[in-house]
Amino acid sequence: MDYVVVISLCFFLQNVYVRFQTLNDLWKCLPADLVPFSDQWTHIEIVILMENTRLLHAELCDLLKMFTLGYGTMLLSFFIFSFNNMLFSVYVVLNSYELSGSNANTNVFKNMLMLSIYAQCVTFLMSIITFVSFINKKRLEMISYLRLYRISILHLDIKRQIKMFMNQISVCYSDQISAFGFFDINLNLVTSWNYNIDTNERSPYDIETKQ
Repeated sequence: MDYVVVISLCFFLQNVYVRFQTLNDLWKCLPADLVPFSDQWTHIEIVILMENTRLLHAELCDLLKMFTLGYGTMLLSFFIFSFNNMLFSVYVVLNSYELSGSNANTNVFKNMLMLSIYAQCVTFLMSIITFVSFINKKRLEMISYLRLYRISILHLDIKRQIKMFMNQISVCYSDQISAFGFFDINLNLVTSWNYNIDTNERSPYDIETKQ
């Protein structure tokens, strides 16, 4: 059952990750300064592509909300049981060294079995956490593109699209994949290092567009 849960979760998360990556690649197709070219890009084409990308980004964020609602209970149960299995495995291994007896081979076999269960739990948990962290990275990567533009020199329609996109990302930033709302699933579960797009990146709530 553990294998079925992890494989199905990772398959779904990988698909969502690829879709966010596709949106980022699609955004890179736009002109560098969002300035129309008479022979390549027109003003209307730029606005339409920006709006479609923004709407697709919103749909993918809604899909992550549905994922949390549908899989939240299962994720919470999976994390709790995996953590208990890890603790139990450590307890059995440590307790076996305190017991003396003639069944040395049995103790070795039992220790190897418990260590394999511990390694499996760690691998499964880290797989899910890593996939979710990759999705969060790609979901917020759009911020690094939006912050490059000087919206004061852009057309009003393009400026409006950028502001709407930034507000949308700020709202989606609070919608993290969680275990039924008890805790967010990200790298903070295993490390104190807080991910940012770059070392100088702030929270999307604090984004200020270049004027």
